[in-house]
Amino acid sequence: MPKSWGYAQRHYEGERGGTFLVGYAGRLFKIDSDYQVAEPVDGFGACGCGEQIALGALFASSDAPARERLEIALNAAERFCAGVRGPFHFETLASPE
Repeated sequence: MPKSWGYAQRHYEGERGGTFLVGYAGRLFKIDSDYQVAEPVDGFGACGCGEQIALGALFASSDAPARERLEIALNAAERFCAGVRGPFHFETLASPE
């Protein structure tokens, strides 16, 4: 999957992919550039240059609804990290039942 989506890169005959988040069946996973898969113990995660800022905002907004927490985290990362810029688009998929 990462190669076909343009994430994998070759450096000195070694391959590395990008870092991204995947949600599946109510769980969140972080796929690291070396393809390590981690599941955050706090139930939320972030990645990219604004990761630490977004994580702080997610932690501080734990009582807010999920969509609002995402907006707070993205707005904080955009405000304090030069590499994060909107517009941000949200898409919600129906859960298979």
